[in-house]
Amino acid sequence: SIADIMKEYPTANFHIEGHTDSRGSDSYNLDLSKRRAASVREYLTSKGIPSSRLTSEGYGEARPIATNNTKAGRQQNRRVEISLKK
Repeated sequence: SIADIMKEYPTANFHIEGHTDSRGSDSYNLDLSKRRAASVREYLTSKGIPSSRLTSEGYGEARPIATNNTKAGRQQNRRVEISLKK
């Protein structure tokens, strides 16, 4: 699991980003993306990753990776990304 991988690097810090598709209002999507990121952060802390090693942020629909004009594209945009912080 991702938590097991994070445990292999005890000094590394990670950033969790929540994203949405463009359906819904800007404010709703921003809140939803923040909740997605927080949910992943809570999961990781429940698996033993110290919260001090994790930051989370929601971007709403601001950073799509695919078109929002198709079902498949919207599905790709509803995501959480975890990155290693430098």
